[in-house]
This record gives sequence, C-alpha cells and structure tokens, in this order.
Amino acid sequence: MSLTLDGKNAVVTGAELPLASGLALALRSAGAAVAEVPSDALHARPSAEAAFAAAAATLGGPVDIVVHAAIPEIAFEAIDFEQVDDARWDAVWEVAMVAAIHTLQLGFEQMRGRGGRFVFVTPTVSMSGAARLVPYTTAVEGIRLLAKSAARQWGPDGVTVNCLAPAPEHVPIGVASVDVSLAPPALGGPGDAALDLGPVAVFLAGDASHALTGATLCADGGVWMAP
Repeated sequence: MSLTLDGKNAVVTGAELPLASGLALALRSAGAAVAEVPSDALHARPSAEAAFAAAAATLGGPVDIVVHAAIPEIAFEAIDFEQVDDARWDAVWEVAMVAAIHTLQLGFEQMRGRGGRFVFVTPTVSMSGAARLVPYTTAVEGIRLLAKSAARQWGPDGVTVNCLAPAPEHVPIGVASVDVSLAPPALGGPGDAALDLGPVAVFLAGDASHALTGATLCADGGVWMAP
C-alpha cells in the first residue's frame, strides 16, 4: 500500500517548534495539504475552535489528519520538583491536557463519519523520566494515556490515535538521550525531524496504518527499547 498522503488535509499543532515544522514538511512532501497551528491557539476553547475552522477553510475541506506536537512553552523550563507550586503545575499539566482534549474533540468533529488519523508527539523522556522536568514529563505521559483512551473510543468510527515518540533532543528541554539511558542511541543519534521522524509520521497518518491504534512508536534512534 502506498504511503502517499495525496488528497489529505492535515493540521500540525505546535507550529512554533522546529519538530512540528519538520513533521509538517514531511507530510507536505508526501502530498498532504497542511495547516500549522501554534500551541497557544489551543489553550482556550474559543481560540481552538477558531483555529480548526480556519484550518479547514484554508485547506478547502475537513481535516483528515492531526499531528499534535503542541506544548506550553513554560513546560520546557527546568525546575526542582519541590519548588513546583500550583500555578506552575496548572500552567504545564492543565494547559497541556486541555490543549490535547481540544485537539481531539475538534479534530474528531471534522473526521466523524469519514475516518481519520491522530498522531500525538510524546517524546520518550516521558517514559524514562527526567530530573527537574516533572511537570513536563507528567503532562506528556498523560497525553499518551489520553491518546490510548481516545483510540478505544473512536476505533469503530475508523479514527486511529497513535503516538510518535522522538528522542529528548527534539524538544528544548536541555536533556540528551545519554542523560536518561544507560547506553547511547543504537543508531548513533536522535535523527532528523523531517527525514527520519517524518516517514514514521507519514505512515501513522496514512491508510497503511489503518489497523494500528493506541500504539506508541519510538523513533528515538534506539534509546527506548521497551515494548
């Protein structure tokens, strides 16, 4: 089966992040029409609704694919766990989860009755953990669990929800793969967002992945090898 995305409309969130831009480039190279949405557009329901409506208008039709890489900028700031107060926790966990919920609900509205693909970007650091990044890693792992539940909910509708897990070097948290692993990446490094992660995202976004949902594909260069 072809891995092209010809005729598909895609939304990529987190437009301000190099990782999201690289994945958007890969989707375009595979033939998809792509609209990019910044993270902060998803923090409130009205602005999220406006962003998805604008995306459909720009693309000339409803959305078939959503790649969600958005995360609040404050999440990337390292802070000792004992110093995390309620305001910091809400600014990371609450905002990240609300943005993910908005993305799922609004994307599904456009996919309902047609099928579609969600790809959530959840770096493997959420599974390994990282010192001084508890709010961030907890939020990302929460998003990964949210994706699994949505996958079970919408499978009968032909909508799949999967996670793409890159190496920590792909997000600006100052953590290297060797910091959270007992061994260096088996493939020598984290890879390029467009050239290495992109083809995996294209697979998850296309028809060839129709029987895969609720899964996390680790594309971190061979750091995290657990099931």
